Amino acid sequence: MKIKNYLLFFYLPVVGFVVIFFIFSSLNRSYIKKKVESLVEEQLKATAEILKVNFSHFLDEGYEAERIFDLYGNEENIYYMALLDENREILGWKTRFEGYLPISRESMREQGSWIIDSPAGRIFNTFSSFTMRGGKTYYLYLGYSLSDLQEMVAHSRRNFYLVFGLIVLVGIVFSIGLYQLQIHYMQKKDELEEEKRQKERYREISALTSGVSHEIKNPLNSLSLLFELLAKKGSFKDSEALASGRGEVAKISRIVDQFSSSLKPIELNKNDFALEDEVKSILASLKAMAKEKGINFRYSQNSSVILFADRMLLSQAIANIVKNAIEASDGGDVDIAVIKEKKEIFISVKDKGRGMSDEEKARVFEPFYSTKKEGMGIGLYLTRKIVEAHGGSLDLISIVHKGTTFTICIPGG
Repeated sequence: MKIKNYLLFFYLPVVGFVVIFFIFSSLNRSYIKKKVESLVEEQLKATAEILKVNFSHFLDEGYEAERIFDLYGNEENIYYMALLDENREILGWKTRFEGYLPISRESMREQGSWIIDSPAGRIFNTFSSFTMRGGKTYYLYLGYSLSDLQEMVAHSRRNFYLVFGLIVLVGIVFSIGLYQLQIHYMQKKDELEEEKRQKERYREISALTSGVSHEIKNPLNSLSLLFELLAKKGSFKDSEALASGRGEVAKISRIVDQFSSSLKPIELNKNDFALEDEVKSILASLKAMAKEKGINFRYSQNSSVILFADRMLLSQAIANIVKNAIEASDGGDVDIAVIKEKKEIFISVKDKGRGMSDEEKARVFEPFYSTKKEGMGIGLYLTRKIVEAHGGSLDLISIVHKGTTFTICIPGG
């Protein structure tokens, strides 16, 4: 799936869900706030009606307004109250605003309810009248603190942002996880398709090689017998040409055998052996080849390793890599290191030769691909087959004009 399609398929639904949740939560909080304010208004009106009945009774008994407020001015949520006469003059009042009563002529013109913002928060106000038995009219002004409502709204808002943040975080993590799974799936799919193509290619090459090998081997055997017969009879005067002919026949036969063996499945014959002894033996066998090019081997190891593997095949793989390092170098050092880390063994071969281009690195493990005039492109292909048959991996790092490092990773040890 392309990134554009992925964004449309995964990110848009997540973004849509987040937006819908945000809008729904905002509307829900707004509804709850209005509903609570409506309930507060009803409660305040009910409280005002009760107070008006009580005030009327105490006024009939001749109580002063201030004394009445001493009896009723300590209600927890009533922030201030005032008693006004029929001319709307304040007879008595009590407030928590330190001597300030937030009422004006304009607010006393009409009876009703309203909300004001104050230093103490939002205050719900109600202004209403009541009539005594003698027909005298009084007005009661109440202020009801909405601090509990504000605290509840603030708590709701904090919870909303917390839940909203968690949803966004989960959505991001979920999307990244899906994206990584998608990338992993696409990579695996590409690898499987490439593996399938390689298998088809190898099957075709194997069939072709088998046919060619069969067709070539018989004439080669005949030529080889003919050269041996001529050599025995001594009737062929040019012995140098005879030796050259026999060498060419042997070379062709060896090439055919290599092509055939490269396409056969790897069969392992495992046993225990000391890896460093085997590596040193390989280096000793290639010492003359390295000396011709002025190359010095530098060997190191961090631990003794007894490896359970196919000794002959693994030796062939290591020798192929060391040979490549020699051929790619023009003097200098080739570093060979055996490193044991936990349950893995690393064998690295580092040269300071010409290095590889990106195209060469992409194709270096392909069968029958070679940058050398005399190369057949079999060595590294077989090396990787041998390493992978052991459950390992073969990696390379190469920089043009700076050198190449091949690293074999084998489990066990």
